[in-house]
Amino acid sequence: MTQTTNDARELAERWSSAFTQADMNTLMDLFAPDAVFFGTSSTAIVAGTDGIRNYFENSFLGSKRYVSVLTDIHVTALSDDVAIIAALNKITITENNHTDDLMGRLSIAARKREGLWKIEHFHRSALPN
Repeated sequence: MTQTTNDARELAERWSSAFTQADMNTLMDLFAPDAVFFGTSSTAIVAGTDGIRNYFENSFLGSKRYVSVLTDIHVTALSDDVAIIAALNKITITENNHTDDLMGRLSIAARKREGLWKIEHFHRSALPN
């Protein structure tokens, strides 16, 4: 299942890159239509791409800019088309020449659908101090 592991890791890296670029089209292409999402600033679980798009659109409003870096990535291949990804995630937020780092933990459940890897479940939360 080495290919599954590599594909899942690449999916996580594509999410990180698209988030950094604030690339809504690429971000949304990564999620399954019925994905479940719980973002760092979410107050509720979001299901479906409309809610996920709304979350990211609100995140990208204003002058804040983000740089996402994944580290300590672990992939568990459950089958040739299902994988669980866990990683540490540092998001550097810049606004008005001020920079803060937000350390977090990221969990993704991914599945290959019609030959394409999609995020089925996404959870990011702040790393406790």
